[in-house]
Amino acid sequence: MDDLLAAVASTLPAAAPIAETFPATDAAVAAGLTAGSDSLIASVLMIFVSEIGDKTFLIAAILAMSNPRSTIFLAACSALWLMSILSAFLGHAVVTVVPMSWVSLAAAAMFMVFGVKLLHEARGMDGSEIAKEIHDVKSELSEKDETKRQADMEEGEMPRNDADGAFNVNVEIQPGDAEPKAPNRSSSPSPDGSVLASLKNLLGLLLSPVFVETFVLVFFAEWGDRSQLATIALGAARNVYGVAAGTILGHTCCTGLAVVGGQLLASRISVKKVTVAGGVLFIVFSLLNGYEVLHSGSV
Repeated sequence: MDDLLAAVASTLPAAAPIAETFPATDAAVAAGLTAGSDSLIASVLMIFVSEIGDKTFLIAAILAMSNPRSTIFLAACSALWLMSILSAFLGHAVVTVVPMSWVSLAAAAMFMVFGVKLLHEARGMDGSEIAKEIHDVKSELSEKDETKRQADMEEGEMPRNDADGAFNVNVEIQPGDAEPKAPNRSSSPSPDGSVLASLKNLLGLLLSPVFVETFVLVFFAEWGDRSQLATIALGAARNVYGVAAGTILGHTCCTGLAVVGGQLLASRISVKKVTVAGGVLFIVFSLLNGYEVLHSGSV
């Protein structure tokens, strides 16, 4: 019997050691975690230098001064989270049809253009840019408010008051004041277009008017913005999960600052310094991407 078992065993292939069956598993996991953490940090930094004092930042800041802060925060964050996920995975999808080396080179070129453009803009700044941006955002919100009010009156509807979930956007803040002194009542801004109106009506069945209109306003204000394009480029060139998590974290922190005291903060920070920091950061991203492509020898 023993001789029979020995003969059968001799015909079976020798079992490979576990280390050979699963080569470098720990090293691969460590490399993935490192790439993810690097992508997360890069994304957070990119969002901070892109969003502080930006249009979406000021929209959240102005609306939060005369509307429930928690509602504005959740609505703006939801819009930015969705935009972050879509942008990161859009960039990742590009890699499936275009060679990674070409995608990385394109990302490096885009970052370089952004960086040089920001540094050029910083040279011409005189310190009044944030006040002009705040004025432009308030004017845009007031114009949308007036358009909505006239449309409601033409349809025979009475303008909504604050209890109905309307926005107050005409707020004034004096230097040293933490809160607006006398906010005026106004109706909520509503972007034009049948698709946008349909989206608002659908969400309005489940959510409050303030939440829905803030979500739509922030989402479309962010569409095509520099931070969105940079997120697409990072998603294509780096770990997509780290990029998505980093942009979500960065947007959450920036939106939190905006709703707590964004207009006061924006009026006291140096936009020129933030712009210079953003330009330098984008140039560093460009150089790192270019170096990685050349060092890998894939081009």
